[in-house]
Amino acid sequence: MAAGPGAGDRGRRHAGVGPLARHGAHGRASARLLVPPALRCDRARLLRLRGLAGAAQAWVNGRPISAPQALSDACDAEVDLAGINTLHVCFRASVPQLHAARGTLCWRQGSPALPMAGVIGHAAAQGTPLHAVGLLQPVEMLELAGADNALADAAVALAAALEDGACRVSMRLYLHGEAPAHATMTIRHADGVVQAPLSGGGATLAGEVRVEHPRLWWPHTHGKPARYRVLAETGGHVLDCGHVGLRSVRLDQHGRNAFARINDVPVFCRGARVGAGELAALVASPLAARRWMRLARGAGMNVLYLDRDCAPAADIRLACDALGMLLWRKDMDLPVAAWLPDMAGVPCARTLDALGLSRSVGDPRWKAGVPRPPGTLWDAEDVRDRSLHAVYGVDPPHLRRTDPLRYLRLSRALAADLVNDLIADCRREGGRSGLALVPSLCDVLLANGTGLVDVCGRPKSGWHAMRATCRPMQVLLARDAAGQVRLDLLNETAAPRAVSVRVCWIGNGERVHAEVEYMLRLGARQSLVLTPQPRHGGSPEAGGIVLATLSDARSGELLSEAAHLPDRRAGALPQAGLQAQVQQVAGQWWLEISAARFARWVHIEDQVFQPARDWFHLAPGARTRIRLSHEAGQASHPDLPPAGQLWALNQDDPVHYAG
Repeated sequence: MAAGPGAGDRGRRHAGVGPLARHGAHGRASARLLVPPALRCDRARLLRLRGLAGAAQAWVNGRPISAPQALSDACDAEVDLAGINTLHVCFRASVPQLHAARGTLCWRQGSPALPMAGVIGHAAAQGTPLHAVGLLQPVEMLELAGADNALADAAVALAAALEDGACRVSMRLYLHGEAPAHATMTIRHADGVVQAPLSGGGATLAGEVRVEHPRLWWPHTHGKPARYRVLAETGGHVLDCGHVGLRSVRLDQHGRNAFARINDVPVFCRGARVGAGELAALVASPLAARRWMRLARGAGMNVLYLDRDCAPAADIRLACDALGMLLWRKDMDLPVAAWLPDMAGVPCARTLDALGLSRSVGDPRWKAGVPRPPGTLWDAEDVRDRSLHAVYGVDPPHLRRTDPLRYLRLSRALAADLVNDLIADCRREGGRSGLALVPSLCDVLLANGTGLVDVCGRPKSGWHAMRATCRPMQVLLARDAAGQVRLDLLNETAAPRAVSVRVCWIGNGERVHAEVEYMLRLGARQSLVLTPQPRHGGSPEAGGIVLATLSDARSGELLSEAAHLPDRRAGALPQAGLQAQVQQVAGQWWLEISAARFARWVHIEDQVFQPARDWFHLAPGARTRIRLSHEAGQASHPDLPPAGQLWALNQDDPVHYAG
């Protein structure tokens, strides 16, 4: 059973959190943090440090205090503040710390019973640079518990369990002083209020309530993330203990693969790994946490997968719970995941222009921005180049020298293809895995990192592909060994829906010469497999392109689409013949796009506006309208019309448009 966080924030103030510092292996790094003006006072406070990456020492106004020595530790210290106060945190070098510890021991292979060498003792975490240190969570300044408020800054632990259609919610409070004689636990929800007494002794209070017929918490892909507010009350004082989501989570064998069952429903989980560097960006502020969580949810993710050494802050847990995202740790009992390779994703042209890297593929600065796993001779760009050669049939080194812009466009399209392949292979019935993960959500320090979002916060091509393949209403397309087309139709939502399914066969990308359409009703959380055949004597080519669309039967809204290309080489298709026209309707900008022939991975590059849809396929003769929104957040900007370029994998020359 998983429950939402319950740490109260009443009376709490945060000092800022910066990015990870970097120092030489034998040097040191220090951070001098000034307490904000709001914390200037002449009284005692409780200073809490947690989430420190690296061995650290700390001083307040020159007086030493305890500092955490591991990410999962937290240290509290009573400090006397007067006027302007200064906190110093010094992070010691990693190598001397390791040398002072006992040396690493390894089993050596000596018999068939020991096929691999295993590490005993200390070993550095793979992929974590030893020189990365810094604050990963806010520095907290808390009020000390007063005689009149026993609940001030109490630590809260919440747990929930489902049984026989009801839910038991238990709470434990850890106080800074003696527990009061009378206290109450309250749970508020749309259907009313449930209360129970809190009892205990010493510095601890505990209680439990039973909620009949609860509204369950679901991942946003499968329902609404319903939550309940929990309060503690005593002596006229109220402590807001946060929200709790009522749900059951367990691992279940579903067919050949292990799936997570949430509320007894098998759920395909898809998400991204979050490492120490990304966690620092996520917890920089509650606003940053919500922004990154919205990007993760917008890509169709329903889980974030934290490294073993990452300690998530309350802001992350709260944001995940509120947005319907699961938060899992590496050491939890989880389904075996299917991973996307650690491949460098190229940002959009606008981000490369901002970083001064738009024409610097051969520049040392470009290579310096590519992540390299510790102890290897290859980096994430080498992985991408191998895939470019294998999938698109091009020579990456030659292409980088002779046509760097095409090299960048193919690299972006490749990321979309690989993300699409991974998710589709896992989601279809009897698929590869019940958990699909990408290496990282966002780039933090690198221009060409493995994240789906670049350092400027703009989604890359892989983000758009994941968004298109992770929809709750989804169509997946493949061919079996006999060349027969197979459609997987998925409805992860809790409501049935009438849908229209259209399949068309395209010969050589030139024209549609066979098609079929079905009107169906997909039940709630139902999957359906179809083997479509063209009607009226159609004879599609066995090696032609197949394009399938899933639409709402009543409104005609496009819900999902999928394509199968028998030949995936970069030069296999004729020129798409794209055309674009800018329109403004009721103050809103739209871009109308059409294609004379099949257009593979259509991409929009605008100087100011963001398209509502990007990196998609377009059938011959098809036409689509895409809404353009100002990047700053405004829906439209009449004084600054859209202007940009339209590309496709099979469109060598861009199509320029302007409003």
